Amino acid sequence: MRKLIVPLCAALTAAAVLAGCGNGKGQQPAPAAAENAAKEETEAAQEQAEPVQTEKTKLTFLRVGTEPERKAYWESSVALFMEANPDIEIEYQECGYGDDFETKLNTGFASGTAPDIINFTMASMGTRVPLGQYACLDEYAAAWEGRDDFMENALTLGSVGDSLYGIAVFPDPRILIYNKELFVEAGLDPDAPPTNWEELLEYHKKLVKKEGDNVVQTGFGLPTSGTNMQHYLSVFIEENGVKNLVDEETHEVLCNTPEAIEAAEFLKEIADAGVIRWDSNNSDQNPFASGLAAMTLGNTTDFHNWNEGAVAGKIAMASPLTHERQATFCGMGFMFMSGETPHKDEVWRFIEFIASAEEMWRRYEELGVTPMRESLRERYVAENPESNGIIYESINCGTGSPKVAYANSVYNAVNDAMERVMYDVEDPETALNTAAGEIQKEIDNQ
Repeated sequence: MRKLIVPLCAALTAAAVLAGCGNGKGQQPAPAAAENAAKEETEAAQEQAEPVQTEKTKLTFLRVGTEPERKAYWESSVALFMEANPDIEIEYQECGYGDDFETKLNTGFASGTAPDIINFTMASMGTRVPLGQYACLDEYAAAWEGRDDFMENALTLGSVGDSLYGIAVFPDPRILIYNKELFVEAGLDPDAPPTNWEELLEYHKKLVKKEGDNVVQTGFGLPTSGTNMQHYLSVFIEENGVKNLVDEETHEVLCNTPEAIEAAEFLKEIADAGVIRWDSNNSDQNPFASGLAAMTLGNTTDFHNWNEGAVAGKIAMASPLTHERQATFCGMGFMFMSGETPHKDEVWRFIEFIASAEEMWRRYEELGVTPMRESLRERYVAENPESNGIIYESINCGTGSPKVAYANSVYNAVNDAMERVMYDVEDPETALNTAAGEIQKEIDNQ
């Protein structure tokens, strides 16, 4: 028996060895192969379940102004955008108006650290577009679903020539605002404000009150000095058919055309009929705010502030006047894409988000900013039929500052000219011809 057992054990051992070797080199036993296969499947499943971590695109957004309520809006908008776009991180910055903001931008572009996204004014386009600091948005706008829904004049204001550079977000129209109570006292219909130059002058004369030679109440609150004189002249020359103070495309000086001189003469006629002199640089001097003027030009912020002051509950808005055409001045805050950003697609995504109908309505609800989508117009007007339709109308026929590099020289020359007119130093034609000569020198030196 023992002789039979030993050979059988040896045979079984040999069979086991052969089974381990199989038909190919290095083949593993079945249990080991199954274990490794299961391990590979687990690792593959883990790779699919765990997303690949990619580095976020980081953008810098600089906006002009430091108003607390607007800061709160912008910070919430940035947070909402980043939540919906986790691949983008935006650093929010702000800086006050004036030289501080200009210096910050100039330093950034000079050092290669300019912000990717910029919220700034229309006036900046005249200087920064020619330098390539604002990127042309035509390529993006061509495929933008919001293009056909956007207020056409808002797109015009954001363009230089035929190209779009800024997407409008904060309109700032000049609106004819009037005091209904003073209208009633003068025997005028409080629900029928003037619609043209002739009516404005007629109403103005009826509303002027004097004690001897001293004007104690005026009709149209026209400033007689200050840096906003050019805004008032702009409104009236554009209503008289003039394109602007200068033609930003041809650089032709327009502030001394016959139509512009006629507009200045009309303002002087209003002044001669009786105005309370005030400096537009000091809003506290504005006679309208204290109930001493029945009409003036102001923006929506002015209207809100006055409606909580001495004339609260007495004031209303009127549509822009018509002479040769209906027009007014309309400033605008825009979203600009830096011409130097390497992340143009990501910047456009943020601009497109800010210009969406949802964000426009949120700006209206939080800040009272007029939405510039045609699809929101009826809803916006329905919120306040007495005022909102007029605001929308004023934006739609508004012309802004000339988008030229020498804009400040235009403002200064026209402000000085109109002050000389108001104080009888020069007649309108002489004063505006002098201003035109000063502006032309600036153009020639460009």
